[in-house]
Amino acid sequence: MAEAARKSYYDILGVPPDADAKEIKDAYRRAARSAHPDLGGSATRFHDVAVAYETLGDPRRRERYDADTGRGRTSATGAAGAPGTGRSPGAAATADRNGAPAPRSSTRTSVEDDEAARSAPNYLPPFSPSSPPAVPLILAGRQLHGSPRQPGMFARLSSEVRARTDGELRTAALLERALLSTYPAARLVNGVRFDDRDGTTAGHVLLAGYRIAVIDSFTASPGNFSWDGRSLRHQGRPVELEVPRTVRVVQDLFPECNVAGWVVIHGAPDNPFAPVIDVPPGFDRASTTLVQVVNAGTAVRTIRSFLSSGPTPNVVQLPVLARLLAAAGS
Repeated sequence: MAEAARKSYYDILGVPPDADAKEIKDAYRRAARSAHPDLGGSATRFHDVAVAYETLGDPRRRERYDADTGRGRTSATGAAGAPGTGRSPGAAATADRNGAPAPRSSTRTSVEDDEAARSAPNYLPPFSPSSPPAVPLILAGRQLHGSPRQPGMFARLSSEVRARTDGELRTAALLERALLSTYPAARLVNGVRFDDRDGTTAGHVLLAGYRIAVIDSFTASPGNFSWDGRSLRHQGRPVELEVPRTVRVVQDLFPECNVAGWVVIHGAPDNPFAPVIDVPPGFDRASTTLVQVVNAGTAVRTIRSFLSSGPTPNVVQLPVLARLLAAAGS
């Protein structure tokens, strides 16, 4: 029996060959969300969606793909090999299997998560001389990008700005020292400003596999905090948080990823477990549906657990990293 023709990139995204850039982007967002391994899809299907958008979302690559395949229609050319890769069907299938293994099993243990996180990075989508990576390899290989935001001289007169600046410096150093050193595929991008209409900012963004951790930080004077998943209070006084809104914005900008948020509060430099953060009885400190408010002593453990428990946690998504680097001005 003859092998079935491979679906075209247009078919994968569910758009006609004459779709414009906005239609392709909107279709990609829908397809990425439905195919995401964390949301009931599969790593293989999600990988196909990402590769399709990587090609059709770039005018030059799309033009070359259209020329090779007859304006994106499924054809013998598509069956002969992945366009622009120069690989045979067998090689393409092997790359898919090796590059996008099955999503995490519900029986995978925390020890197995840790082993996966410690494994060497796997860069996706696959690249070749005719289809170069979205990020130069010298940049993609670096784990640390950008730098914490530095306010102007007058802005630093504000105690709130100083607390945020000092907190971000301490968090960046903490993540570099305690997380990046044991998680080769993790990419930390500091000082990010996204391209949404509000110019949303984040102190730090950590990318690993198909998950993104958005992190803000500040230093605090002595005294306990309380957090119920909706409101943060310090000594009974409310503390305004931007992270919940930032997480929603980043999730919309990166539908292909599962996005969660953290606020890291730093107390005395010699005590990483200060301040104490009280939560109500039964509060799920491990839930990724809520923003987690933590001190420096628990930040790395909880963030690492979120990243490493996702599907294929050792993958570096090059298109996502490219957009994060652009947002950090790197």
